Amino acid sequence: RIGSRPHVQGSSAPLRLRHSAGELTDGGGLLLIRRTWDLLDLGAWLDRRASTLPGRFRPSLMVELWVVLLLYGGGWMEDLQRLGRRGVRRLFGWKAVPDPTTYGRWLRRSAATLVPLLDELLWELVRRRWQVTGGTPKRLTLLLDSTVVRRYGLKQAGAEKGYNPQRPGRPSHHPLLAFTAETADCLGVIWRAGSAHTADGAIPWIRRLVERLRRAGVHEITLRLDKGFFSKAMVEALEELGVAYYLKVPDWKWVRSELGSARPSRKDRKLFSRSGTLYGARLLSVERRRRTVDALGIESFEVRDRANVLTNVEGIHPLSAWRRYNAGAVVEDRIKEMGELGVGRTAVDDLGGNHL
Repeated sequence: RIGSRPHVQGSSAPLRLRHSAGELTDGGGLLLIRRTWDLLDLGAWLDRRASTLPGRFRPSLMVELWVVLLLYGGGWMEDLQRLGRRGVRRLFGWKAVPDPTTYGRWLRRSAATLVPLLDELLWELVRRRWQVTGGTPKRLTLLLDSTVVRRYGLKQAGAEKGYNPQRPGRPSHHPLLAFTAETADCLGVIWRAGSAHTADGAIPWIRRLVERLRRAGVHEITLRLDKGFFSKAMVEALEELGVAYYLKVPDWKWVRSELGSARPSRKDRKLFSRSGTLYGARLLSVERRRRTVDALGIESFEVRDRANVLTNVEGIHPLSAWRRYNAGAVVEDRIKEMGELGVGRTAVDDLGGNHL
């Protein structure tokens, strides 16, 4: 019994302490994951398709472990021990939690089989979510972007020196991710070596994603791609697919030579737009200029910012095209959210294992 406290506001009655043999857990919010996993029968789905994998642990349990670990605040394989206590293991009915060495070996052994299966499962989950939240969207904007995952060891496969703006010269991985703008769904991830170019593997992947969306019933598909994806081959592939696109173009001198004369904006006198043609598509440019007058009263303009967008959307104004492109910047927030969950933090000496 805790004695009364008459000097505090509220009831001054003493508190009677009671205890039970029940186990407390700080992972009660994970019940939603457990219920969803069981409702959709994800474990049986994975085990049926990965029955040939050797090992003591069922593939579905190993996948479930990692999903739960990320949502429980872990991210390194050493954090697996968190799941063996505080009631989490009992919450999910696991008999045991593998140690980090066992889990790392499983990642390397299972990647070739499970990576395509999980990609298929992710797409199935997205479709089922659409079915219960209003049906398949008729229009979707597909966003592709890459990110850099820094590595500090020397034995992680694919950890190579490449584009790494935060830590130049540091080995890294360079995964490519796909999202939808309107529904904020992640449609997949391709894990790549740090030396991979932004657009490496992007064209065949875009073809596969567009085919999936069309089979699902999405009629109008728009691609939003940053300047790392710009190339003649990419433009030809997008035209062949028959999708709309907004592709940012680097501000190179030869690109500017394809543009016509500048026209001032009616709403903002600091903004100017230019248009031209490149690779059979419309090249649109937006410039922010600063007006200056010298001592002789001669007026001139200094270009402060310039953005170029290549699109096949007919009749769209350069400012509208730039706004449509900027609307896809949400992909950077989605990637940041995944990073905050610890996605991709763990590394093993196998590129496929990192992908898994």
